[in-house]
Amino acid sequence: MTSKRDSRARLVRADRTYRLHVPADVPVAQFWSLTLYSEDTRRPYDNGGTEIRSVSLDSRDEQLKFNDDGGIDLYIGPTAPAGARSNWVKTIAPDGWFVYFRLYAPSQPFFDKTWTLPDFEAV
Repeated sequence: MTSKRDSRARLVRADRTYRLHVPADVPVAQFWSLTLYSEDTRRPYDNGGTEIRSVSLDSRDEQLKFNDDGGIDLYIGPTAPAGARSNWVKTIAPDGWFVYFRLYAPSQPFFDKTWTLPDFEAV
């Protein structure tokens, strides 16, 4: 799944922070991942980080903080919201971005659309 627009159909921007709420029970047999890409180069986003994690978050990451209901809030933007650094991917202006949210070995709720991923919300 991919997106470069927020819930209000506006193009996402590197100078704004966004939240993606991933509902509980992601329909995968293996794992899910979110990877940030550059709108300009179509390559993995260069935010100055030196590790893969700097542009990607996935459900195997033990540092992620899940919500009490089993869902998780992921953040993309220039600064991490308070208490959410482990669930954050940094952006730097002026490069635009888009994401791929991948499901590895997706199960039936993905295909029959009983599980859906909401849009990014500006925070």
